[in-house]
Amino acid sequence: MIVHIMIISILIFLAISYFIISNEWMFVSAQSIKENKLKNESTNYIQQIYPTKLTGEVYRFNNSKPNDMIQVNENEDPTIFSKKNTDNSWRVDPGKTRIEIFTKDAGALSEENLKLKATSWNYEELRKIGYWLSAQDWKNIEFTLIFKFDKPSAIDNKEHDISIVTRSIFHDIESEYTGDPNDHDYNDNENNNTNPVKPYYCGGSSYHNNLSNEGHVRMKKEQFHVEYDIDEYDKNVNLGDLYNKTIGIKAIVYNSEDNTKVKLETWIDTENQGKGPYKKVQERIDKGKWGKYMKICGAEKKGAVISWGSPNVVIKTNNVQFEIYDIEVREIVPPQF
Repeated sequence: MIVHIMIISILIFLAISYFIISNEWMFVSAQSIKENKLKNESTNYIQQIYPTKLTGEVYRFNNSKPNDMIQVNENEDPTIFSKKNTDNSWRVDPGKTRIEIFTKDAGALSEENLKLKATSWNYEELRKIGYWLSAQDWKNIEFTLIFKFDKPSAIDNKEHDISIVTRSIFHDIESEYTGDPNDHDYNDNENNNTNPVKPYYCGGSSYHNNLSNEGHVRMKKEQFHVEYDIDEYDKNVNLGDLYNKTIGIKAIVYNSEDNTKVKLETWIDTENQGKGPYKKVQERIDKGKWGKYMKICGAEKKGAVISWGSPNVVIKTNNVQFEIYDIEVREIVPPQF
């Protein structure tokens, strides 16, 4: 009898304990959800496709001070962030627009400092090193831009792209490759880090995720500055006229686990002002057969992938006026492919 009473007492105790713990957990969970919801609303939460890398770099647009002098410094170009609008967006006037967003680790660097800090100008060496400046460079990233094309066809009434540029270090007009790539002597680049004249044009190696004002998408690979391999606009994607419409674009670029392939994805939200949901509209995998001039900068293969990280990512347009509402760049945990 006593044993039965003791067993019943223990069961009652366990049941009460479980009830208390469960309710406390439910309260904490509900409170956490509420706090996260408030946090997301207060920071204009942007839908994430892939999770953020725990120790990875992150950037978020500073709407009060776009040239934050930490990761962005475009003060020398008066066309960039030229005016704050009544809807809190920032005007970017027509011009040769290049908005560079650096990692916190690198800081907002000038081209001269980038040239001094580069670990190598040889693509095979960069492949082995894994980055231009440091291990904190942007590599596997999800870049989100929420913006509006302010004019339907810019200045010259032609279709124009806004381009998200990744994995380059700079695009210096004075350092453009001026020869004929078909006549290049590849022996010149066997040890191009010790050449008296550095091949700064190699700093232009990059991937481009492009969206046009007429709702078309395409991708580009710049093998060096300036030598592009440009895809045609994807015939399966037509988002319509994007003039005067607040939209979101995600440029997602990441390596395979063994760094032998690079995947580019473009996701778009044209229906909810960049708040999501985003839909994937294009993807491309560089398997090392995209392009034919990578060996000019020391790569082992003519179509070698650009597998190394860079300290900056770039928003690029030519002769386009647009408004920026928000930007987010995150180093991500990439999916396997």
